[in-house]
Amino acid sequence: MSSIPAWKKLGLSVNTNTQEEEEQDSFQRIENGDLTNKQIKKLSNKKRKLQDDINKKDKDKEKKPPKRQKLPKNERKPPPIPDQLTYLKQFETDKSNWKFNKSKQNWILKNIKIIPKDYESALVLYMESIQGGSRDRIVTDLKEVIKKWNEKYEEAEKKIEQELEKKEDDQQQEENIEEKKEEDKKEDNKDNKDNIDLDYASRCQLILESMIGEDDIIEVKGK
Repeated sequence: MSSIPAWKKLGLSVNTNTQEEEEQDSFQRIENGDLTNKQIKKLSNKKRKLQDDINKKDKDKEKKPPKRQKLPKNERKPPPIPDQLTYLKQFETDKSNWKFNKSKQNWILKNIKIIPKDYESALVLYMESIQGGSRDRIVTDLKEVIKKWNEKYEEAEKKIEQELEKKEDDQQQEENIEEKKEEDKKEDNKDNKDNIDLDYASRCQLILESMIGEDDIIEVKGK
């Protein structure tokens, strides 16, 4: 026989029945329209907001693109070659299929300094082929670049000589160093065209040699 008293069994049964009756009564109240319009509206708004949140999350998942996996540098594809450089290289290697383009030539003339070293032979060959008034202007511009570089080089030499000749105390030397740093900063902030270096001057000299010959060539200081 069971050890649970009969009254406990009866109480359990009563509690269970009571809970079921409450739930049924709750559903019955909803079915019978016992909820006020305000309560119904509140429930509807909650349901709509919940559905909107679910829809938004689903859309966000669809819109979010998959993460792009970064490749190591040695496995990455090289950047595309600019059309102007392809145009320049074709002039050197495939002249029969090459076609003149004014805008690309203008780009080349404005960017002689930054054209990669790999394209220098093509650049020299192309510049040598230019004729007419453009050729004369280019020769003048190239000479001007070399002239500016030589002036810059001579000024640097003078500064070095002056610093070596000076026999001042350590404090004065430190002040001179600070002044020199400020001057270097000003030089770095100048426009790229005015910021002439030895490589640029040497390239201009190389192009000049192909255009006017070695007899009229200008010396590049520091070369």
